[in-house]
Amino acid sequence: MSLQTAYTAARVIETLENYTRSDLVNACPVERETRSRPAVVIYSDHYFWNLILNNVAQSWNEQFELHEVTLSEHVARVPGLYYHPDVQHFKTLPDSVMEYVTDRWTHYTPPGKSQKVLGGIGTLQIPPTLEEWRIVSVSYANNVSFGIPVLMHENVWQHYGLREGRRIHSLTAHWKQMDASWAKRFPSMRGMPKGYLVVDHPDQLRVSPDVYPTVYHPFTIMEYEVNGSLFYDFVYVTVDSSDPDFRNQIRAFLGEYRYMKGRHGNYLIEPFVSHPLLYEQDVMYQSPEELRKEHSAANSHLSLLVERIKNERFGSRTLEEIKIFIDNHFDTDDLKTCSDVILLNPNAWYRGGRVFDESANFLDAVMERDKVDELLDALVNYGLSPV
Repeated sequence: MSLQTAYTAARVIETLENYTRSDLVNACPVERETRSRPAVVIYSDHYFWNLILNNVAQSWNEQFELHEVTLSEHVARVPGLYYHPDVQHFKTLPDSVMEYVTDRWTHYTPPGKSQKVLGGIGTLQIPPTLEEWRIVSVSYANNVSFGIPVLMHENVWQHYGLREGRRIHSLTAHWKQMDASWAKRFPSMRGMPKGYLVVDHPDQLRVSPDVYPTVYHPFTIMEYEVNGSLFYDFVYVTVDSSDPDFRNQIRAFLGEYRYMKGRHGNYLIEPFVSHPLLYEQDVMYQSPEELRKEHSAANSHLSLLVERIKNERFGSRTLEEIKIFIDNHFDTDDLKTCSDVILLNPNAWYRGGRVFDESANFLDAVMERDKVDELLDALVNYGLSPV
């Protein structure tokens, strides 16, 4: 279990860092596409992401045509992650992470909810920029966690009077790499492109007057204690946009969930940055600005929180499990390659010895340079399963 909690902690740290930037508005330069290649017609969310993930480099600037999709003001936490082959193992959940089951819902334990988030469930709502761009999404399945991000100019949004759930008869746009001001708001994962379809003119859309229900998954991070140890897990909720009382229901669920099974949890971040939901006493940082603030000890609240998480979760047991994996699966060339991947010069630790000895040297250097979270990411791509 320590590897799973450590991997989750690494994703929690990255999410907290992204959260501190989620309300910052920046310039968003967009170049008009002049090529006139035929558009690729898309038939489903899965079909789109399969094309993108199998041809990341070749897909940039490709024109796509989508029909009968539903618009959302929310966007996936990591767009396309749900369909990435490297996260499919997260979708097999053991019975032990099911806290209780009703006729309508399955309620998961905090590690179970984290596993769902790491498998692609989870959404964000990001404020528009000062330059009147907003990032939204469209989906064939009406599910934002599966959806396709769209960078849309405010003129287009206002021209059609767009809103959550609006049906789009057709959308034609080019797939572009995210500008840095948008990309930094999303978690990074090797092999996951950060891109969006760019819509800057009303002629790119044909819009239906119909409004459909959408499903999205806002999330927070919970710190809680089990047997004297602190744990950090994602907690998401499923929202049906057609439910007029969803905000009260979310507030009630999160209020109950933090104390369920004697957890006494604390929520670290507000799940709705644009329209805060939780009461002040129910969340540690109500806004990204609060998490950015300097602490009296001359560090930001973020720095102190990250340090606390690392101290709790990147301990000796985690390193022992990592070393066992390396010793059983790596040779010295693999070690050097992995070191390069996490931007750690092999000359800093390599002494020409056996893998058993060099892995210890390598891990010492990883700890010294505070790269355990990066190493966990890299090892997952080498076959280590944190589940």
